[in-house]
Amino acid sequence: MLAVAYKDVPQDRAVFTKNDEKDLVLRGYVAFLDPPKESTRDALAALDKHGVHVKVLTGDNDVVAKKICSDVGLSVGRVVLGHEVEAAADERLDALVEEANLFARLSPAHKERVVRALQRKGTWSASWATASTTLAALRAADVGVSVDNAVDIARSPPT
Repeated sequence: MLAVAYKDVPQDRAVFTKNDEKDLVLRGYVAFLDPPKESTRDALAALDKHGVHVKVLTGDNDVVAKKICSDVGLSVGRVVLGHEVEAAADERLDALVEEANLFARLSPAHKERVVRALQRKGTWSASWATASTTLAALRAADVGVSVDNAVDIARSPPT
């Protein structure tokens, strides 16, 4: 969801700051919907049947991430947020990656740290990406997978 607002400002002004972002007039909202593919539930079930444990790493907030996980049949246990990844020493992060299967509100650096923590535990990791914000984790993973409509840099082979 994106709120759209405006404010009349002097035409000759070249520089704006955060202080200008007040007393705005709300124009409306723009909603985005990016539903999971219908085949996701079956794919996750097949992975589980073969002993593959899926962990979700996302920049989205935990409420949205839990809803999507529920929609595709992925039960969520412990949720770890980006600020927890940021604050955790490597030893603590190693424990968190065992406890949780959903990591939300992550920055690109957080995603990479989680992938590296999984690798330290001897876990084979795969990461898939649609955007450049996942690039560090994609490159750090043992296997990188990009979807067909990903940004060019996520689809390109590592150099």
